[in-house]
Amino acid sequence: DVTEIEEKEAQAKQEEQIMKEQELSNLLHEKRYLKALGLAISLDRPHTVLTVVKAILKEPDGRKHLEENIVRLRKDQK
Repeated sequence: DVTEIEEKEAQAKQEEQIMKEQELSNLLHEKRYLKALGLAISLDRPHTVLTVVKAILKEPDGRKHLEENIVRLRKDQK
């Protein structure tokens, strides 16, 4: 039955989304902002991206690290 397959695929996508959200939360808690930035962008979480950018800028050499990482982003992520 196609319905059962579609439901399993939807559930798998939802579980993957939850795992990524948890990973993002862990990265923020661990203050691994540069990795969190990429994940927040990929999850399409603009408010979280802003929060991460502000946190990076407060770090020593934060502006330099932020600039280095922005250069590495794909065009669609920018």
